Order: sequence, then C-alpha cells, then structure tokens
Amino acid sequence: MPGLDGLRALAVGAVIAYHLNLGWASGGYLGVDLFFVLSGFLITGLLAAERRRDGRISLRSFWGRRARRLLPALFGVLVAVSLFALLAGASPGGASGGLNRQLLRGDGLAALAYFANWHFLAAHQSYFAQFSAPSPLQHTWSLAIEEQFYIVWPLLLVGLAVLAGRSWRKVALGATALLAWWSVAAMAIVSHGAADPSRAYFGTDARAFELLVGAGLALLLSDRPDWEPRRPGWLQAGGGGALALLIAGWATLAGPPAWMFRGGFLAASLLGGVLIASVSRPQPGPLGRVLASPPLAWVGRISYGLYLWHWPVLRLLPTSRWPTPVADLARVGVTFALAATSYYLVEVPVRRGALPGWRRLAALPAAAGATAAALLFASAPAATAVAAAPPPFVPPPPVTTTLPPTPTTTTPSSTTTSSTTTSTSTTVAAPLAAFRLPRVPTAADPLRVLVVGDSVMNDTEPALAAVLESTNVVRVTNTAAPWWGLTQSKWRTDWPALIAQDRPEVVIGTWGWDIGAAASDPAGYAALLDSAVATLVDHGVDGMVLVQYPKIGPHPGFDSATLATVERDRQAWNSVAAAEAARRPGTVAYLPVAAALELHGQYATWLPGPDGRWTRARMIDDVHPCPTGAARTSAAVEALLAPAWSLPAPAPTWWQGSWVHDPRFDEPPGSCPDDQPPPAT
Repeated sequence: MPGLDGLRALAVGAVIAYHLNLGWASGGYLGVDLFFVLSGFLITGLLAAERRRDGRISLRSFWGRRARRLLPALFGVLVAVSLFALLAGASPGGASGGLNRQLLRGDGLAALAYFANWHFLAAHQSYFAQFSAPSPLQHTWSLAIEEQFYIVWPLLLVGLAVLAGRSWRKVALGATALLAWWSVAAMAIVSHGAADPSRAYFGTDARAFELLVGAGLALLLSDRPDWEPRRPGWLQAGGGGALALLIAGWATLAGPPAWMFRGGFLAASLLGGVLIASVSRPQPGPLGRVLASPPLAWVGRISYGLYLWHWPVLRLLPTSRWPTPVADLARVGVTFALAATSYYLVEVPVRRGALPGWRRLAALPAAAGATAAALLFASAPAATAVAAAPPPFVPPPPVTTTLPPTPTTTTPSSTTTSSTTTSTSTTVAAPLAAFRLPRVPTAADPLRVLVVGDSVMNDTEPALAAVLESTNVVRVTNTAAPWWGLTQSKWRTDWPALIAQDRPEVVIGTWGWDIGAAASDPAGYAALLDSAVATLVDHGVDGMVLVQYPKIGPHPGFDSATLATVERDRQAWNSVAAAEAARRPGTVAYLPVAAALELHGQYATWLPGPDGRWTRARMIDDVHPCPTGAARTSAAVEALLAPAWSLPAPAPTWWQGSWVHDPRFDEPPGSCPDDQPPPAT
C-alpha cells in the first residue's frame, strides 16, 4: 500500500507547517489525527492478518516489532536533547538556549516511558498556550497515546479472539464501535466548559476514537485482503473529496474551535478513514498513484523521524536573529537531515536485525538505561557563577513606586545593557482624580475587590491580595485563570453570577489573550471592552481598574519578528484599555505600572531582591511573574489606588508573607528557580 506513505508525508508536513506558525497551516495540528487513524488501521490490520494466517496473535512478537521500530529513533532524540542541555544549558533552572534543564528530567523520562501526555497535563503544559515556553519534548504526547494503544489494544483483541472463536472479528468490530463512541463522548465531556482544551487534546481516553476508527476500518477489511469495491469510481471520488476537506481543515481550523471537540475531530477521523480506504486497495486509482510517487513516498518513510526531530529543532536551533523565511528553511533542512540520518543509520539497520540473538535482547534495556542516565545527568543542577551584586533592596514606598537604582555594573542577561553609572528612577503617574469610591472602607466594612484576568493576573494576585488586605480594609476575591479573555471566556454569563455571589465594588484585571484582537480590530475590541464594563456597572459594580499588561521577554520560542508582533499587540491592548478609562473617567481607571518590572524601560528577568542579590522577577517562560515581580507590580497598583480609595498604608513587611510560597509560582515545577543571572561580560 505505497499510497499510505504519501499520506504520512502530507500529515507530517501539516504538523511541521503548523509548528512553524505558517498562516496557511493554522489547522495543521490535524495532521496528528491522520497519523492516529493510520496507526490504528495498520496495527490492527497486522494483528488481524496474523490471526487469519496463524490462528493466533503473538504478543511477544508484536511488541518486539514495535520496540525495534519506535525506540531506537526516540533514544537518539532524547540523547541529543540531553547533549544540548549539557552544552547550552548554562543556567541550572532557567531557559538557556530555549531549554529548561530543570524540567528536562521529568519531560524526558515521561517521553521515554511513553507517558508524556499525562505528564504534560499534570505539569499544566497546554498544547495551545500562547505565551508559554513549551518543552522541546512536548510533541511526544502523541507517541505516548499510540504506544499506550499498542499495549492495550492487542490484549483486548487476543481476549476477544479467545472468547468469540470464529466470530471474533465481528465481536471485535462491535467492541471497537462501542469504545470509539465512548471516547468521542469522553472528549466532549472533558472539554465542555473548559477554558483550556488540553485535557481533551492530550487524554488517551479522549483521543482513542481516532485510532479506533482506523482499527474498525482494518477489521472491516481483514477477511478481504484483496478487496475491490464494485464501483471503485465512487470510492476514488470519495477519497479525493476527503483529502480536499482535510486540506481545507488544515488550512483554516485555527484554535481549534470548540465544536471540534464535540464531533469535529470525529469527522476529521472519518474523512481520514475514507481516504485510507481509497488508497489502500490493490488498484488505488489516480489519487493513490499520486500519493505513491517517489518524493512523497520517501518523505512518508522517514516521517517518524521527521516528527521526532522537528519540534526539538524548532525549539532549540538558534535562528532568532535570522529573517523568518531563512530561519524556517534552516529548521526544515536540519530536520530532514537528522531524520534521514536516523532512518538510514539507526532505524533501518535495527529493523533488519543488525543485532542478532542475545545482543538484541540486551540492547534494549542497555539503550534505555543509557538514555535515562543521559537525561538525569543533563538535568542535574550545576554550579552557577554569581553576577555582580545589585544595590540593596528597598521596599516600595507607600504612595509612588520608584524603581531601584541601576547597578553600576552591566545589567544581567535578559535585561538591557547600559553603560551609565548614575542612578535613575521611574515614577508612575497618579490615577485619574475622578476615579474615587463612594465610601471610605473600614475594617468592619471592607472594600470588596474582584480580580479577573489571565494567568499573568492569576500569578500576580497573591501579592496583590497581600498588599491590599494588609491595609485591613480590603477583601480580595480571585477569579483570574489561564487563557482568560473577553474573546475567550463566557464572561457575559459568568460575571452576573459572580457579582451576585460576592457583591464586589471594584473589579481589577489585566489579560493578554485578547491582544491580537485589540491589534487587528481596535474599534471592535474597544466596543467589546466597553460592553464588559457596562455589564459590571449594570450589575452593581462601582468601577473597574485596568492594569497595564507587562512586556513579554525574549521568549526562547519566539523569533525576533514574532516578539515584535507580540509587543505591537500588547501596546494595542494597553491603548484600548487607556482609552476606555478616558471614556469613563469616573468608572474606569487605567494604571500604567508595567515599568515596575523593567530597568531603563526594558524587559528585565532579574531585579534586586531583599537579600542583596539579583532575584527573579519573571518565570523561566519570560512571561509570568515570580514573587518579586508580582510584589513590584502589586505595590505599584496599591500606591496608585490608595489615594482614590482612602486606603491606609499597607503593613511594612507585607511582601515577606506566606504568599511568596503560593504554588502558582511553581507551576510547572521549577518556574521560579533561586538562580542568578549569568555574570557580566
């Protein structure tokens, strides 16, 4: 069935294009779904053929073939990533060269054990996160689902063959259909109302139906290996139509849309099944011959290696200073070179029995152990040189926020380098005088504040609640959550219920998931924001505080063009927020406090801490705040709001409270390491 190699080529091409952020492949993630259907079809076909030929299924032989096919190339990728960590990972807990060494251990061992999908869910790593720093091994989630299927599915087929005897194929087909529908329902249930669809996307239970669609097709054809439909023209046309619809989905279904989790992925899988049926016949027709052409067939043969290598290459290859087209060509070229090398020097020799007899049995555990050792060694903490000491930490003053003096030495990496030796400071302007509360809050009747926003606001909230509540006249309720935005969430229905429950007087928030919408349609987004404010006011809220969204750092997954686009979009959102405050001066305030996380007006990863050392202000993803960053932002917010709200001064040591140990600062683990910037050069 050479046409199936062509399908593999199309599927891996769609995934690579999607991960390159090419606009015409916004739905390229669906290439993985075609891989799943193909895997279910081929594996079940092999098992059914063995049952028909030998009267039994040898699980040992099946799993041995799978191990020889899949493990050698995976070992190579994991060892290569470990070697990169040793050579480029200068910071023991930071993202150096695009790689977080501290997280490599868990990610690598999970990939090695084919448990990566559940590991990434436990570590809260979203496949669709906009600003996160995804692991260079995150793509192994799909390999984990396939391997889990390869372990469970043959056991089920063997059990059904024993119980059902000669009718095993029909019984297995019925069981396949029931399990597939259960999986479809699982995807719909776990995605319903979820702000992030990763549980439905990563979960084996929610994705099994795609493999089962292929398995069901194989069982339908298992007793007719040389099948040919009575009217092949209809099937050929169906295959061409299915391919056209799949390509259209690969080009347009960005997101993915919520409806994809309520039947859309099933439809894509069924289209894949029609396409496979069309090209897997002895006479596959014109479409099958095109897909079997030598260039596509060759890409399909190395597609496993292409999938394995492309994501680490995209994440780790240092091309951020190159023009985007040149960088993309370089990444694709390196990916093909590594995949071809792996295929011809590792994968094919192992599959052809390069290690006979006892050596083959010993090679697998030895290679797995060596790979695990490489991951553990590469992710071990390393000694780090300490940068020049910053000036002493000074807690933020009660009325204005003054940035600490610039160090007299070169500022640390990820901040702007400056040759000046004089102290400079930036003071944030006071809020609009018109934004005042209709009453003076007291300890007996505290001001009720509701916090809304995305993960940046959610990670800032522990410090914000600490500083405001330390005045003893404010009570803070947090509803901020990852991936929240006016364009992303059901705020129209959620907010009235929240207001009725907590009766907030003021809402404070900031969010970055709408920055693209604010940039592409400023007028439309301004109307949306004004509608949100009107909803709050109509339900009894006195006012809303919009906090300036902070700068995004030199994200290891962004090239210079992408980072420039993010900064443009960020400024667009801030401009819309400021305009809303100008439109409703007595109801909305806009607080330009992003400078609290900057030095010389530039993004800063490390800032002076209370112990006389540099301390992390941002997590290793260069986006979210660590305790120091959250404290500085919150101090600036409190300083600006205190006069308008008649708030007493916060407790002098509020920034030393237990809130600094909030688990949000350690999601995923190691996000805020106690490290120092690289030494000045």
